[in-house]
Amino acid sequence: MMFADAHSDLGILVYMSDIGEVPRALVDDFFHQMEEGRVCLSVVQVGGDFSESGYDFGNPFVVQQSMDATHRELNERQSFLEVAVSGRDVKRIIGQERSAVILSIEGSAAFGSDFETLDMLHEQGLRNMAITHDGQNQFGCGCRVEHDTGLTPEGETLLDYAASKGIILDLVHVGEVTFWGAIDHSSQPVFVSHSNSKSVYEHCRNLTDEQIVAIGDRGGIVSVNFISEFLAPGPDVAPLDRLVDHIDHIVELIGCENVALGPDFYRYMMPDLSYVGDVNGPSDLPAVRASLEARGYSVRDIARICHENLVRFISASLG
Repeated sequence: MMFADAHSDLGILVYMSDIGEVPRALVDDFFHQMEEGRVCLSVVQVGGDFSESGYDFGNPFVVQQSMDATHRELNERQSFLEVAVSGRDVKRIIGQERSAVILSIEGSAAFGSDFETLDMLHEQGLRNMAITHDGQNQFGCGCRVEHDTGLTPEGETLLDYAASKGIILDLVHVGEVTFWGAIDHSSQPVFVSHSNSKSVYEHCRNLTDEQIVAIGDRGGIVSVNFISEFLAPGPDVAPLDRLVDHIDHIVELIGCENVALGPDFYRYMMPDLSYVGDVNGPSDLPAVRASLEARGYSVRDIARICHENLVRFISASLG
């Protein structure tokens, strides 16, 4: 069975290796794991509203360097993967038994007010964006902002402009007020790339039932995050059953066709991160299939959750 990854920080890893901050072997290992795990599609971040080892990925210059490094790396691995900028690309690449890459940014602070950086990145293949990371920028508020003041007028302009460019909107990380502002303003299907259910486990990174239903009503996708901290309380590694608890609840609310996987594999940069069931990288993804089987999901529904839903959504959104 194939798998699709709704949130991969592979571009950040590639850039950090390119500038000598992490060993090259980590990059090679991650690509090897992608092949071993049969990852047919990945939404890959090249920047966002966060810092790593002192590098500000909300700085347009750093984002451009990261984009360049990612393209160089992917060009060297064309026998396995390729950047997709349209639904036709996605279907062609996967049909060739290769892996489609959707370039993304996890927070839009780098775009500025004139969107010159957005235009430049779009020309280089950017097709997915989040409004914020955990904090606040000129467009809205993240989920860790104490007083979420909502989507700003600049944020409304950003959503309109991004939609006109065919860029997918990812409402991951945003605060609830900003979330509802984006839902009210935008008419496009909504994507949440790596979050879980707040009803199953209360955490600011997770979604309320009302948010999940709104995403489903738009024909959108909720992709579950594998980090233990967002799945269950306590310092111990959450068992895979806990991930399936979140999937079960989301399926109950909006159906099996609107759920996908957004692992957020980042242990290569943060070794202390705990992932559900010790699923620490792409090569471990078949364990998720086994856990879904044990819970009683059909072969058809498992295929939907593991890759078909995300591939369908991305392909349709890109046109």
